Amino acid sequence: RAVIARIATLGPFGGARLSRTRHARRRRIALRGFTRAMGGNARDEDSGWVSLGVGAKELRLENTLPTGQSFRWRETTEGDYVGVIGQRVVSMRQAPDDVLYRVHCRPSSSSASADAAAIADYFNLEVNLTALSKQWAEADERFRRLEPFLPGCRMLRQDPAECLFSFICSSNNHISRIHGMVERLCAEYGTPLEPDDRLLSVRKVTPPKKTPTPKKQKQKRLPNEGVTDENDKEREEKGVSRLATSPASSAPPATPTHLSSSLETLGEPLGSFYAFPTTTQLLGATEERLRLLGFGYRAKFIAGAAAALAAKEDGADAYLLSLREKTPYREAQAALTSLPGVGPKVAACACLFSLDKHAAVPVDTHVWQLAVEHYTPELEGKSLTPKLMEKVEDAIVNVFGEYAGWAHNTLFVAELAHVRASLPEELRTPPR
Repeated sequence: RAVIARIATLGPFGGARLSRTRHARRRRIALRGFTRAMGGNARDEDSGWVSLGVGAKELRLENTLPTGQSFRWRETTEGDYVGVIGQRVVSMRQAPDDVLYRVHCRPSSSSASADAAAIADYFNLEVNLTALSKQWAEADERFRRLEPFLPGCRMLRQDPAECLFSFICSSNNHISRIHGMVERLCAEYGTPLEPDDRLLSVRKVTPPKKTPTPKKQKQKRLPNEGVTDENDKEREEKGVSRLATSPASSAPPATPTHLSSSLETLGEPLGSFYAFPTTTQLLGATEERLRLLGFGYRAKFIAGAAAALAAKEDGADAYLLSLREKTPYREAQAALTSLPGVGPKVAACACLFSLDKHAAVPVDTHVWQLAVEHYTPELEGKSLTPKLMEKVEDAIVNVFGEYAGWAHNTLFVAELAHVRASLPEELRTPPR
């Protein structure tokens, strides 16, 4: 138990991030002791579930996976999440004060011993969220009051290319539709994955269809409308990227409900799984084909960004890795906005969710509204422009410091409709 607790508290002591060398060494030592103490992996031998060894204050799945950072996760009727991390198909389950995982397939060159490290890296577990949250609560009254209702809102550390192309799909879009686009992109160009039979009986949550009112029936679109998206305005070519993060009807509740009777009556098969296509694989995507797949005006941006990244001197992966490891935030953001279809907002998302730019604050309508209400009242009545986006970011960084992007995540999640409805009235940002 002491070893498990040690793993759960890995991270800077009162700070945020250990040096990579020290962290890697400490984690190797702790995991070695952990596996010895458990006689192998900490797992339920009957089900294959393995403990990630992380408390609820460090990670709550419902406050992390379905909140618009990644679009690869499917909530199941048992309240778990099934998704793809690299070439692994993974199930995640929230326990009262732990998170469990189960790997259904992995790269042929990898082994089960590497699973924990890959999942820990994806969930950014070397960042001590508990210590940071304590600092933010001391710095900001709103965060202090929200945090007990929204523990464990972590930032993911995604593959940079996957994150970037996913958010190119996000402009002028909502979460459920982005999920569909990303899945179609993976199915068309990604590598098929073959999970084990334990997923055969698992079903994903699908919300019950609402019966439209006569007025809505009258206005109902044709079946292919909203799929081909041909009438979308080409806003991204001239304006600022905007991710419309208004929650979809399939957004999960703020607290998972394992074996919930209300969910068991719903659901459909999980479907097939694919790795996100590499930039090289995306070179095979043409604008014409992507339009037929329903990407609309975003089609030329996906094809154009893939070509632009592939043309970089050392290749796409090396270029994106250099933005992660060697380039300051504002420079990395500016570099990304030189790519087709990438505005300041999409670039900030890629920086925060995949490039280790922890001070990045992607400013969309939710963040703009909460900022005007709580942090920048002097911007009331002004239009959201790239210049004002920077002002909002600077204001939030001034309050929360170098990990302001992480702090903003809790503030952002509180603005999602399904979460907002569960908060006490006095904590709900008034609508504007």
